[in-house]
Amino acid sequence: MTSVQEPPTSEETAADETTADETAVEEAAGAGSGRARGKDRLRAIAELPRPVKLGLATLFVMNAATYVAFPLLAVKLTTVDHASAVQIGTTLTVFLLAARLTPVVAGPLADRYDPRIVMAVGALARGIGFLGLGLGHGTGQLLVSAFLAGVGAIYEAPVSALLAAQPEPLRSRAFALENALLNAGVIGGPALAAALLAVGPRAPFVASGLLFVLLLLVVRGITMPGGGREPEAPQSVLRHFTHVLGHRWFVGFWLLMLPWWFLFTQLGVAVPLRSDALADTNWISVLYLANGVVGITSILFVKRLHDRYGARLMPALGYLLVAVGFGSVSLSQSPWWLLACVALYSVGETVILFSSQLILASFAGGSTRASFFGIYAGSWALGGSVGNYAGSRLAADPLSHTPWLLFGAVGLVAAVVAALTFSRREI
Repeated sequence: MTSVQEPPTSEETAADETTADETAVEEAAGAGSGRARGKDRLRAIAELPRPVKLGLATLFVMNAATYVAFPLLAVKLTTVDHASAVQIGTTLTVFLLAARLTPVVAGPLADRYDPRIVMAVGALARGIGFLGLGLGHGTGQLLVSAFLAGVGAIYEAPVSALLAAQPEPLRSRAFALENALLNAGVIGGPALAAALLAVGPRAPFVASGLLFVLLLLVVRGITMPGGGREPEAPQSVLRHFTHVLGHRWFVGFWLLMLPWWFLFTQLGVAVPLRSDALADTNWISVLYLANGVVGITSILFVKRLHDRYGARLMPALGYLLVAVGFGSVSLSQSPWWLLACVALYSVGETVILFSSQLILASFAGGSTRASFFGIYAGSWALGGSVGNYAGSRLAADPLSHTPWLLFGAVGLVAAVVAALTFSRREI
């Protein structure tokens, strides 16, 4: 297999890249023209290796295709399949657990064997899964389809490993672009779904499934670092696990991010419940749109913070913004105030997601990159599961102030712990 075509590594090229970055910062800091900044950003994207750009494009398609169907799943199960509350809850739980637990195993498998095999299996599984969720109706069919759709999440770890393998400043540019494209998928997917609903309630699921199947045609053209398996690769998947779990700072970071995934799930649990109580169901779509738009528009600001101060204190800043955003919800019962709080939360979300990718990339190296990203998904599985359960219980009275004060407190404590932990180590 062909390895990634990395940019030249001579001292002169590195100096040129450094000079270009410094010039871009100076132009942005001055009175400067937006046109010059735009050209710099386009040039920075153009400098990314072709496999990286191709991998980022597939992540956008995958996220958009997911959001074509997934936000409509509970509605389709209720109105078309007439599923019970237990069936709906079980289907969603199977999807969540499959999506967050299978990458724990798939990451080391991608490092041990060809990552493109894992990516192809992920795309095919999610495509079949969403087709099944759209066309199936029996309990058994729905649960199998939900499992397959969740398994599709194994696609992400090999792509993240590909981005992590790039040298700086290409690495941070790639992760910033990834964040923007994922948010664009959150916006574009539901927009496409709204148009497809005119055809019928199953149409978004069929379109989603077909988009995933089409990704199979692209995966083959993505070349990976070292051809997918580097000479120093551990000889068994178990050794990948022991290597990653023996990394003290990674384990600490894995634990540190549990509160984040607890809070992150409230965007799909406590926030919609509060929104529905303050306004109506349609307002939930407005909040999700705001989340995606703020994510896209704030990533450039977040990257500048990273370039200036580094990644080590970014998680603490993100936790602080999320804590203030969620904690402030208790100050008013206006839906517009809730929108403003979600917007502030979204900036914190961008800070945390962007910096966490770079921190993971700093831990991951050589033949274990996908293992780090895959095993990290277990933090999402545990923290998100607790968040789903606790959020639904705490927000049972959606107009109560107590849940939001508790969410804010969780964020503040996590911010303090993150600041104390990572101030002791430059990442």
